[in-house]
Amino acid sequence: MENGIMKVLFILMAGLMVCTIVNGIYVNVNEEYKTETAVISSSADRVSFRGVYIRDESVIRKSYVGVLSYPIADGSKVANGSVVAYVYENESDIELNRKIEELAAEIDLLQAAQNPGTVLTAQPDFIAPLISERYQAVATRLAKKDVSDIKSQRDDLLTLMSIYQISVNQEEGYDDRIAELEAQIDELVKQRRASKSEIVSPDSGYFVSSSDGYESILTTEKSGELTADTIKEVIANEKTVKEGKGRNEIGKLVRGYNWKIAGIIDNSESVYNPGDEVKLEFASTPDTVSAVIESLEPTENPKEWVLILRCEEMTFDLVNKRVERVQMTLNDFEGIKVPREAIRFNKNNEKGCYVLWGQRVLMKKIDPIFEAEDYILSRLTSNEEYVCVYDDIIIKGVDTAAFMANSDEIVTEDEDFEEDEFVIPVASEVQTGQGVISETEMTSETELTEPSETVISEITEETEEPSETVSEEEIHFE
Repeated sequence: MENGIMKVLFILMAGLMVCTIVNGIYVNVNEEYKTETAVISSSADRVSFRGVYIRDESVIRKSYVGVLSYPIADGSKVANGSVVAYVYENESDIELNRKIEELAAEIDLLQAAQNPGTVLTAQPDFIAPLISERYQAVATRLAKKDVSDIKSQRDDLLTLMSIYQISVNQEEGYDDRIAELEAQIDELVKQRRASKSEIVSPDSGYFVSSSDGYESILTTEKSGELTADTIKEVIANEKTVKEGKGRNEIGKLVRGYNWKIAGIIDNSESVYNPGDEVKLEFASTPDTVSAVIESLEPTENPKEWVLILRCEEMTFDLVNKRVERVQMTLNDFEGIKVPREAIRFNKNNEKGCYVLWGQRVLMKKIDPIFEAEDYILSRLTSNEEYVCVYDDIIIKGVDTAAFMANSDEIVTEDEDFEEDEFVIPVASEVQTGQGVISETEMTSETELTEPSETVISEITEETEEPSETVSEEEIHFE
């Protein structure tokens, strides 16, 4: 009697233990993961400041009587002996030349618009979006009060509109208008008087038709003598510095490709250091310029450091201004962003993280190229042993992920769960698209320890204990 009751109690206790174990595994396995999609991100140290250009410049001086007309745009590169200015009797002569140039440009535009090759291939559905795009570009420049390239933008818009008129049969051609413009040019040429003299460049370089009085002060040779007060003074005088020419000044030449730029930044955290290679972006040009930090000196104000940058790339846009807004970028990295809370280490001290791959959990490696306080950038790659773009990185439920990464089957809430059919997963290597990732017993980044025995082995040891089985027929009550 007592023996039978003991057997029943033993069976009930064993069943309760199995249910507890299975329920714990089931809850862990079905833990809801919090994931974050792996996306491409960039990280860099950036600082903006008002920069002062330092160049080797020489003022061109020449005695003349009359008014000057410049045949080239500011920033144009000229050779030794090239004509940089014409001297005319008065402004009316220059105005005649300007009008003739405008009419000639309109003729060129109309001839291009009615070019047989262009007309035959142009389709209204293709031209209309281009017109809208060019119109928006012109409107944007006007809103920003940037008229540096407005003429070419306007000419492109007019050309597209002229082509569109022909493509929709509103115009057959522009021969009549071209003939009319040519007749106007002939009349103006009869009234025009030749220039009194011409002025040539004494050297090669980039020509600018104005000077500001800093040509002999802000030189590359004297850049080491610049103080914060001098830089502030130049910036403060940006709108009031002498623009134009003094007596007998024609303009100036910017010589060579080497130049510098100075500014004042906050480097109290020692982010930037002399010798650092940086990228510069300017308001006047879409181009990015490479530079090297030549010097970085502290001042009495801990938030103000005098910065001198050395550059070797000269362009058309970089010779017209003395002061300009500059953005300096250091350590510009692009990679896959991995949150630090998702990072784990294996026994080889390699960084990795768990990702949700359909209904499977895989461990993938990380190839760090940049580390911030709360994330790491992993190198972009198509190797599926490493974190790839659009992977679902597990950032919550990582302990369960460590268990599931050793499983051949993943139990989810969508699957039917039956107690007698549950099989404890056996530890195995994780198979990825590119190969096998082993050693998936991971620890957190902040708690790097030797791998311990897994939950699986603990469960296996408990279930391997021998037990006496009792058939249902042997169970009876008095």
